[in-house]
Amino acid sequence: MRVMEGGRAKISSDVPLVSVLICAYNAQEFIEATIRSVMAQTYRNLEVLVLDNNSSDGTVAILEGLKRQEARLRLYGGKKNLGAYGGLNYLLERAAGTYIAIQDHDDLWHPDKIARQVQFLEQNHTYIGCGTAIINYYERYDTFLVRRQPAHSRIAWHTSLVFRNAGLRYNARLKMANDFFFMKHVLCRKGKNIHNIEEPYVLRQIRADGSNLSTEWINLRNLKEILFARIGLLDKLALLNRLLLPGRLADYLVMGILRKNIVSRDDVKRLFSGETWLLRDP
Repeated sequence: MRVMEGGRAKISSDVPLVSVLICAYNAQEFIEATIRSVMAQTYRNLEVLVLDNNSSDGTVAILEGLKRQEARLRLYGGKKNLGAYGGLNYLLERAAGTYIAIQDHDDLWHPDKIARQVQFLEQNHTYIGCGTAIINYYERYDTFLVRRQPAHSRIAWHTSLVFRNAGLRYNARLKMANDFFFMKHVLCRKGKNIHNIEEPYVLRQIRADGSNLSTEWINLRNLKEILFARIGLLDKLALLNRLLLPGRLADYLVMGILRKNIVSRDDVKRLFSGETWLLRDP
C-alpha cells in the first residue's frame, strides 16, 4: 500500500479528534458527495482516512482532486483489494482519533451528525459507541424510509456508527455479517452497549441495479453460511429474508411493515440540503 498524498491535518487539542474511515471501490459516481458531506460537519476536529480498494474507474482521480482542497483528507491505495473489513482494519491501524466514525463510500451525513454523537459519548462514558437512525432511499420506488435501532443496544446501523478507539479490529476472515459480529462480540463485549439516536443523520441509497456492497454480498452467500453464522436469530432471519425472497418482494415487505416511517423528498431535502446525487428530482 502507498499513501497517495502525505501530510496530516493540523489537529486541535481542545476537543477529541474523530477519525472518519472510508473504504472506496469504483465509487466515482458518489464519492465526491460523500466526502463533501463529511467535510461539511459542524464538528471540525476530524481526520478523514480513505482507502481506495484498487478501483478501476475514476475514483482515485476524484479523491486526489479533493485532497488538494482539504488538508484533513488522507488517501491510501494500492494494487490489492483488501475487502471492506480488511480495508477498515488497515485504516484503523493508521487512525489517531479518540473516536472512530464509519462511513460508506456512497452515503451522506447530516452536518450535525458527528457533533451530536461526540457530545453524547463525552457525557455518557458507559457507552462504547453511538449510532443514529438512517434514511434509506429506495431508488427503484423513489421512496424514503426512516430506519431505527433500539436506543440501548449492541448494534447500530454500521454507516452511522461512532465508537471509542480502543484498538479493536474487525474479523476480516468471516465470510458474512462482519459488522454485526464486530459490534455484538467485539465492541460490546463485557456488557458494553451502543446508544442509538432517534433522529436520522445518515442518508443511504438502495440502488435500483442492486449494486450496493451489502446487496452484492448477500447474493454471494448461501443458505448454509447464513444458518451457521455467528449472529443472532433475528439477524439471521433478516438475511434469510433477503436471500430467499425476490428482491422486490423483500423491499415491499419492509416498506409495508414500516410504511408509517416513509418520509417525503421535501422532508429529506430539509435535513440534507445541498446539491447531491441523491436529492435530484426524478
